[in-house]
Amino acid sequence: MKHFISLLGIVGVITVLSACSGDDAPEPAHPNEPEATLSSSSLEPGPVPTSSATNDATSSPEASSLSSSSKGKKDKDKDPVILKTRVTIDTGATTFDDPYFSSGIFCWTEGCEEWASSASGPDVPPEDEISVGGDVPNKINLDAAPVIEGLVMTDMRDSQKYDLQEVNGTLWTKKNLDIALSGSNCYGGDINNCKTMGRLYNYSAARDACPTGWRLPTRAEFNAAKGDLSFWIFNGRGKNGTDEFKGDMGFYWLAESEEFNEGEGDEDNCSGSACGLIFVVKSMDYGDGETKFQRDSQTKAFGVRCVQAK
Repeated sequence: MKHFISLLGIVGVITVLSACSGDDAPEPAHPNEPEATLSSSSLEPGPVPTSSATNDATSSPEASSLSSSSKGKKDKDKDPVILKTRVTIDTGATTFDDPYFSSGIFCWTEGCEEWASSASGPDVPPEDEISVGGDVPNKINLDAAPVIEGLVMTDMRDSQKYDLQEVNGTLWTKKNLDIALSGSNCYGGDINNCKTMGRLYNYSAARDACPTGWRLPTRAEFNAAKGDLSFWIFNGRGKNGTDEFKGDMGFYWLAESEEFNEGEGDEDNCSGSACGLIFVVKSMDYGDGETKFQRDSQTKAFGVRCVQAK
C-alpha cells in the first residue's frame, strides 16, 4: 500500500512539471538565430539617416520573413544573413549652360557650328583671328561673295564695309583692303593703322586679298584713277621687317598679268624673277603728287585696292 501511494505522488509531480513547461513559456534565444545588419552608402560624405534606414530594414517583408523562418528552424544551424540597404542622400541637381542649336547642329557656344558640322571636323574650335601686325592665319569662308548695297560693299568674309567709287565705268573700293591674311600686317604692328590705312600685303597675299568677284586693278585702271590725288591713301610700305613712308607715299599692287614696261616710264627696283609691279603715288608735301609704276620685290608689303570684275 505504501508503494502505491508513493507511485501516485511521483505521477502527480510529473504532471505538475509538464503543465509548467507548456507552449506559453518563454523560449530562450537560439545562439544561431540570424540577425539583420545594415550597411549604408551615399553619393557624398556626410551624415547618414541611420534611424530611418534601420526602420526600413527591420519593417520590410524580407526581414519579417527571415525572422519567422529562423524561429521555425531552430534546430538547424545556418550562417547569419546580412541585409544590405543602400541609403542615398539628395545633394541637389547640377546645373549646366543651355546648349546652343543652329541649323540642326548641337554645340555649347554660339559659332561652334563652323567646326562641329561633322564628326570628322577638328577636335577644337578655331581660335579668334585678331591681327595686331605680322603674319596671321587665313580667314575662313574666303570664297564668300560680298554684298553690295548702293555704293557700299560688305565683305562677308569678315563683315567689314567699304565705300565704293566709280572711275571710268569701273567700281573701286575707296578704302584700302583690311582683311587679315597670312603675309599681311598692320603698319608698325599698330591695329589702328589697319583701320585708317588698310593692311600691307606681300605679293602672294595680295593675290588672294580681294573678295569673290573682285580683283586687283590693271595698269589702265590705275591710269584712269591716278589724277585724283584725294582718292589715294599714303599708307607707306613694309621692307625687310621695317615699315616706312607712312603719310608720304602710297604703294599698291597691280594685277598679276601686268608686266614691267620700261618704255612707259616704269622704274626698276627689283632684280631676279621674284618681282611684281606696283603703283606708287607721292603726297604733295613729299613729291608734288607724283605717280609712277615700279617693279619691286614680292617679299615687300604694299597696299591693296580692289575693283569689281566685269
